[in-house]
Amino acid sequence: MKKICLLLILALVLSACQSVHEEMTVLDNISGISISKSGGYGAINDDFFMSISEEKVINDFEEVLKRATGQKHDIIVSDEKPYYDLLVSYEDGSTHLLHLILGSEGQESIFMYVGHEKNGFYVSTEDTKILRDILKLQ
Repeated sequence: MKKICLLLILALVLSACQSVHEEMTVLDNISGISISKSGGYGAINDDFFMSISEEKVINDFEEVLKRATGQKHDIIVSDEKPYYDLLVSYEDGSTHLLHLILGSEGQESIFMYVGHEKNGFYVSTEDTKILRDILKLQ
């Protein structure tokens, strides 16, 4: 009986660990965001067409990042490519490189850290609207 109880507890703990959704890491206060059209996975296009430094826009973007929920996913690199590459700069000098698959209106979007594309961070449809507004793609 003790073994069965122990196995049940172990199974519950293991299943709970696997269902935990990761959150995106914001290292410090964001000082700027640079955006470019993506050339594909594994690298970032440094030909940025937009740089964001306005505090309100950065705050909105940061809140979207914090609400994104992480999930492992199988990405078919030949079929689904990111639309945008983002360079997120922090006040302490550190940076994050992100890919963004921007959803259409009413769809989710997906952020991925460059080099870690199997871990997607899903953005709600409401937050996709905020991203689309930031990128002025309505």
